[in-house]
Amino acid sequence: MKSFTLVEILVVTGIILLFTGMLLAGYNNFNQFKILEREASKLVDVLHLAKGKAQAGENYFDQTTGTYFDCSGSDEFGGYQMELNVTDYNFKQCCRDVATKNITACSSSIQSYSLPVNISITAGTGIINFYPLSGGASQTVLTIDNSVIGKSIDISISATGVIAPEDPI
Repeated sequence: MKSFTLVEILVVTGIILLFTGMLLAGYNNFNQFKILEREASKLVDVLHLAKGKAQAGENYFDQTTGTYFDCSGSDEFGGYQMELNVTDYNFKQCCRDVATKNITACSSSIQSYSLPVNISITAGTGIINFYPLSGGASQTVLTIDNSVIGKSIDISISATGVIAPEDPI
């Protein structure tokens, strides 16, 4: 009667464990990369939302007070502003001076978004303005990074308001 020796069984078991470990590590990297792609896609969607609201001249209606955000006096509708921090971002409506076209005041945050623990905005933090009609936007490049796998995705915003995510680095 033929059977396997203990050494053969241990070698086969070791090989199976080795492949299982490699598969789990590969799956974790794949999962983290998909999280990075999802968060970059969500950020691009919110940028498009702010841009669309600015181009449409949509006035923000505050549900809690039941009023519209009003630009009065020497101010006019100035578009929407994205405020980007390392771990979160939000957007708000702004007013601008009629003569200088400089932003003078903004509403409170309309909507805020938080990034997951290992995801951060490592470049391009600050403020991005989207101006009404075809007024364009603040030109910048955002970098969203996943610290677990060391990969990042750049999102470029042109002066004309074109938002373009680039291939992951």
